[in-house]
Amino acid sequence: MNDAALDKKPQGGDDQDDDKHGPNLHFEHVASVQTVKFRVAWTDTLQTAWDEAYEELGEDRRADDRLQTDGGVDMTPYLGNTMRQLFDDKRTKSHKFVIVGPTGGAGL
Repeated sequence: MNDAALDKKPQGGDDQDDDKHGPNLHFEHVASVQTVKFRVAWTDTLQTAWDEAYEELGEDRRADDRLQTDGGVDMTPYLGNTMRQLFDDKRTKSHKFVIVGPTGGAGL
């Protein structure tokens, strides 16, 4: 298998953090109550992973959507960082992200 194929190896196994293949990430889309899981390359940016999550979810991005860790940390400032940078710089330890929209009351 060539390096490009290894970088994009599909999810598999229970390795959450595989140095050879990249991290296995989970994205929860709160509005649609869906979750997807897939592996990304260490060289992929968080923005690339977020875009892939929308594609796998079959959802369109809304202008007011935000990306957070499952602990509620806003990841918007780090969308340009690669996965390697995020984890090496300890911006997050979590491999779980949540796509949230605006908060507010229900329209009646």
